[in-house]
Amino acid sequence: MTKVTFFILATFIQLGNIQAIGFQQEVDNFDSLRLLLDLSNQLAYTHPERSYSYALQAYETARFSTSPAIHSEAAQVLGYSYYDQREYGKAEKKFLEALSISKRYKMDTLNEKNHNALYQLYRRMEDFDRAKTHIDLAHDFAIANGDPIRLANILKGKGQLFKEMGILEKAVSSLLLAIQVIQSKHKPLDYPLFIDCETSLALVYTEMEDHNKARYYLISALDHAKTQQLAVQTLYAHLNLGLVYKKLADNSGQESLYDSARAHNILALSLAEKQHRKPEIAMILNNMAFLAFEQQELSEAKRLLSKAIPIKIEMGNHRSLGYAYWLKGKIIAAENRSLDAVKVYQEAISYARKGKALSLHRDLLEDLSEEYYKQKNLQAYRASLQLKEKLADSLINLEKAKNIASAEMLYRQEKNTASAQIPNAFPKETTASIQIGLALLALSSFIFLVYFYYRLSIKEKLLRVFDTQLRDSKKKQEKLQKKLLVYSENLANSLNKNQELVRELEKSATNYARQEALEALAQFKISRQEDCRTFRLLFEKAFPGYWELLKKDLPQLTENELMLGALFKLGFSTQEMASVLGISYDGTKKARYRFKKKISSLSESHKNGQFSNGMTK
Repeated sequence: MTKVTFFILATFIQLGNIQAIGFQQEVDNFDSLRLLLDLSNQLAYTHPERSYSYALQAYETARFSTSPAIHSEAAQVLGYSYYDQREYGKAEKKFLEALSISKRYKMDTLNEKNHNALYQLYRRMEDFDRAKTHIDLAHDFAIANGDPIRLANILKGKGQLFKEMGILEKAVSSLLLAIQVIQSKHKPLDYPLFIDCETSLALVYTEMEDHNKARYYLISALDHAKTQQLAVQTLYAHLNLGLVYKKLADNSGQESLYDSARAHNILALSLAEKQHRKPEIAMILNNMAFLAFEQQELSEAKRLLSKAIPIKIEMGNHRSLGYAYWLKGKIIAAENRSLDAVKVYQEAISYARKGKALSLHRDLLEDLSEEYYKQKNLQAYRASLQLKEKLADSLINLEKAKNIASAEMLYRQEKNTASAQIPNAFPKETTASIQIGLALLALSSFIFLVYFYYRLSIKEKLLRVFDTQLRDSKKKQEKLQKKLLVYSENLANSLNKNQELVRELEKSATNYARQEALEALAQFKISRQEDCRTFRLLFEKAFPGYWELLKKDLPQLTENELMLGALFKLGFSTQEMASVLGISYDGTKKARYRFKKKISSLSESHKNGQFSNGMTK
């Protein structure tokens, strides 16, 4: 009897040891996975190849882990590695895998991070509707989780997205709110996030041409980054200060501001090279080349640009390549090689189209038309001006608004579906009743009957609500499709009419007079009041009836503002406007700004005006 008892005790002890060893192995495995993920995140910027190796190793191990959280996080980290390598298809696959796991196990913290990862991916891919959908969902999870740092990070992302979509007021609002959230929490300040928000806010103010505010936030970001010894944030502060000081110098003409821009560019380049950040190196070299070109240092501009373009080609950023080839064309044009400049400008336009850079495309067409004019190629000159005018009235801004509307509609549909599914879970009171019923066996059958009846009635109610929402959604979708069809038909009719008008103008004898007027206007200068009348007569020859229709559509405009409107119609640059008006470049720039501001305010009150819409784009 004693031997049997001893054997049983020994068996239990051995089983306990095995379980303890298994548990310890699982803990060790979890710790090693955590170490791999941390190493991958730390080396992401400095050693991307090693970062990817660690991420892949962690993911391959985490697939067989019993922890869904570590599996989801490993898929997310591997997705970021693919994202850094610009393998967006693979990155999307891993991010969606990570989100699927976190959704399945209702891990709200990881849900927020995975939605944020997908937002960053789609924003990089310029798929703004899906980017907005995921950042809005991440925002909801961040609020529900009650983590102020994550909420501030999401608000920063929303601000950056609004900036890229051209909704600058919302971008400022989101970024200021992010800064407020960071400062309001009762913990040490999260300086990296705070500095990122300041830098992003400065970039928005740069887009709004409020360069003084941009400089204020960038100097603050630089001071914080230096104090906290944050290399990446210091790099970006110097990089953007170089751009802002150049803008300020262009507006004021002060040589000291150009010197400040040059100094910040040199510091930024040094930091980028130390951190092995190729995209930033290419960007800074391009900025330095632009600055050298503005200072008439053509050989230095060519040297810097020749170093930047190969890196940009390696990175494959179409918009960035468009800006680089634009500068290359400007340098060639300054060397009086007009034919070569045209070829380079056309190459830059192809990159601008691929990168969907509307403003760059318009600027390129302006420079291209100047080269055609130098070559006396009036047909190509007129075609480039017409294309520039079409771009000014294009539907790209409408497409952005449609993307926002579709993203918001998709988000509302998902939110309604999610809210309709939440009541499907058993209510706490019912679960408690079932547990009591199971404990009291005598009442179990009665409680189960009540429970199933209650569940059935809830399902019927949910189905009715869902059907109603589905019908409403279909009706809204049908209305939107009808509106889109009407817009498409109107656009097609408008394009057909424009094409017919162009053909008629080319066939008619008046086209010759109009061309003469355009050529005269291109060389016209106003020095006295009689010249204004002569300018108007020439303009009426080029665009019959336009002046009177402009006065009728926007009666609040003064004669000088009507003159500016005519110069916009002709597609003149700021320098050309200054030459025609006989005033300084800075004075013309200020007049353009005031005119844009007035047109914007008039556009809100005269929504049916055909000239107020898109005149100053």
